[in-house]
Amino acid sequence: MKKITFLMLHLNYGGIEKQVTTLANLLTQKYKIEIIALYDILNGKSFYNLDKRIKVKYLLPYGPNKNEIKNSLKKFKIITFFKECAKTIKILWYKYHKIGKIANTTKTDILVSSRIEFAKQIKRDDIVTVSQEHSYIDTKKYIRKVKKSFKHINYLVVMTKLAANKYKEWLMDAAYNINIVVIPNIIEKTNITSTLNYNQIISIGRLEDVKDFPTLIDVFEMVHKKHNEVKLKIIGEGSKRKELEEKIEKLNLKDYITLTGRLDKSKIYEELSKSDIFVLPSKSESFSLSIGEAMSCGVPCISFDIDVGPREIITNNEDGFLILNRSKNNMYEKICYLIENVNKRHEFGMKAKENIQRFYPENIVHEWEKIFK
Repeated sequence: MKKITFLMLHLNYGGIEKQVTTLANLLTQKYKIEIIALYDILNGKSFYNLDKRIKVKYLLPYGPNKNEIKNSLKKFKIITFFKECAKTIKILWYKYHKIGKIANTTKTDILVSSRIEFAKQIKRDDIVTVSQEHSYIDTKKYIRKVKKSFKHINYLVVMTKLAANKYKEWLMDAAYNINIVVIPNIIEKTNITSTLNYNQIISIGRLEDVKDFPTLIDVFEMVHKKHNEVKLKIIGEGSKRKELEEKIEKLNLKDYITLTGRLDKSKIYEELSKSDIFVLPSKSESFSLSIGEAMSCGVPCISFDIDVGPREIITNNEDGFLILNRSKNNMYEKICYLIENVNKRHEFGMKAKENIQRFYPENIVHEWEKIFK
C-alpha cells in the first residue's frame, strides 16, 4: 500500500484544513496517510474529524504567538517578551527551514504540500511531489514567489480554470517543468434540503477584511427596510468581530443580525437547513467551500463576481446570482427578488442541489488518484 504524506500548517479551523482532512479521510481506503503539521493548536486534536488510521505528527506544541508578544509589551513583562521572541524565531526557523528537512527525509511515496513556503523547501526527485495552491494573488511579489517555489514539484493543483491559466502564464519561462492540474474542492454529500421558508439569510467565513462582511451588513440594512421579517446569520470567527458588532449596534440591527462564531460541521448544516438564501460578499476566494455546502443543501447563492471561485460554482440566473462590480444595489435587488419570488427561490434551490453534484467526493477523489497513479 502506497503512503501519502501531507504537509500542513495546522489542523485548526480553515478552508484548506477542511479540504485536506476530507481528502485524507477518503484516501485511507487505498493508501497509508500521514499528516505532518507545523503547529499543534488544539492540543493534539483536529478541528475536523480525522480517520483513526491517519497518523499525525506535530512539529511544534504551539501556534503563532503574535498576540502573546503584543500582550507582554503592553504589560511591560520584559522576560516574557524575550521568551516569546525566542519562540517566534523557532517558529520561523521551522516554517521556512526545518519542515523542508523533515519532508526531504521522510519515507513516503507521495508528498503533498498545502503551502507555497513548504513547496519551496522540497528537493526530492525520488517520489511524486504535489503542491496545492488555494491562493490566487495577481501581484508582482506573489508571481516572483511562485517562480521560485516549484522546482522539484511534479504537480501543481489549483482550484479553478482561471487560476490554472494564470499559473501557466507565470511559470511559462521557469527553468523546470511542472504539470498544472485543476482539481476543485470536495463538497460532501448531504441528505439535508432546506424548505427555503425560514426568512433567514446566511453567510459563512472568517471575520477578516478579505471576506468583507461590512458590505454584507450594509446590503442587509437595505433589505431590512423592505423586509423586516428577514434575519441574517454570519457563521465564523476572526479579528474583525468587535468591529462588526459595533457596526451592527450602530445600525440598530442587533435583533436581526447574529454573529454565531465558529460552528462545527453539524451545526453549520443545521443552520443551512433553516436558510433561504446564502450570500458571499468576499473580495477574494480560492474556491468557496461555503457556497458548495449551501448548494448541497438546496440553498440558492448570491455572490459578488470575483476573479476565481464563485463563477465556477454558481450558474448565473439558474441556481443563483453573480453580482458584477461589487454593486451593493444589485446585490440588494437580487436578495429581495428571491425573498419575494417563492417559486423562483425553490427552482434555484433544486438546481443548486443538482448542479453541485459534480464536486461530490467520488468525482474529485478520482482526479487526485490520476496524479497518484
